[in-house]
Amino acid sequence: MKPIVAVICETGQHGPHIYHQAGDKYVQALIACSEVTPVLLPAVAGSAGAVQIASFADGILFTGGYSNIERQRYGLPAAPNGEHEDPARDAVTLPLLPAVLDAGLPMFAICRGFQELNVALGGTLHPRLHEVEGRMDHRENTDDPLEVQYGLSHSVSVLEGGMLARITGEDGFMVNSVHGQGIDQVAPGLTIEAMADDDTVEAVSVENATGFALAVQWHPEWKAAENQQSAKLFKAFGDAVRTHKLNRA
Repeated sequence: MKPIVAVICETGQHGPHIYHQAGDKYVQALIACSEVTPVLLPAVAGSAGAVQIASFADGILFTGGYSNIERQRYGLPAAPNGEHEDPARDAVTLPLLPAVLDAGLPMFAICRGFQELNVALGGTLHPRLHEVEGRMDHRENTDDPLEVQYGLSHSVSVLEGGMLARITGEDGFMVNSVHGQGIDQVAPGLTIEAMADDDTVEAVSVENATGFALAVQWHPEWKAAENQQSAKLFKAFGDAVRTHKLNRA
């Protein structure tokens, strides 16, 4: 039986109904490159703590999403009316992340998941990264076709000797850029793994983690099998998940 990876969902409203959902691209990347079985985890507070998840899953993926983390979660005033937030997801992921790390469950976090890791461990975010002096506009043009939105946008510099450098074997490469927020203050216990040319943090790992614990701001799940760095990231995560499954057998 293949290892199981829990996949964090976000909530979305379709007509009068609330749905728990995760993008197909995450599921497909896990199947194709990590060679695991994804299982969706609903965004319901208290429905699954680290102990329950670790009892059936061998790893966990914190996905990207269309919503932003509530600003008061990292010490800023509430966002203006109309901000797309998902407090149900925040209520699940922010307490879950430290518990998952303590449990040693392999963890990979992408985009919103990357930001959640930083906030969960005590860091802060720029709620409007493009409004920070000297920063690029990291957002996509939503009028473009998906292939353009998720096309390679800018380079990242990979820090020597880090986890990302070991996985990719590279000191820099091009990534896509599909986010409006970004890290301001890096949380205690996180190590920067990659930076954009405008000094935006693009990847972090967790210091002294007992399991795989990596987070990236870009979207490696997009056509992961067709991008060598993305494929390496998901394979490394899958390998860690398999090792965790074997060690607890």
